Amino acid sequence: MILRALASVVVLGLLGLNLALPTAKMTARGNENLVRADIESRLAIGGTLPDLELFGFDGRRFTREDLLGHRVLITFERSVDW
Repeated sequence: MILRALASVVVLGLLGLNLALPTAKMTARGNENLVRADIESRLAIGGTLPDLELFGFDGRRFTREDLLGHRVLITFERSVDW
């Protein structure tokens, strides 16, 4: 009986999160078109690499100057859209 009540509380809590997270300010990403326009105005294939700092898996720091003269592929992963 207690286990069933606990499971019900967990399910209701998850349902509440599912309803609350899409409208929470901390999870808002902004207007998709504005985000895309901002990115496209800054980056272009074959364009100049902006100043940046990257860290390797071993903790080594890479700057733009370290990457000059090398081909670089940078991928960005998006978080899940609620």
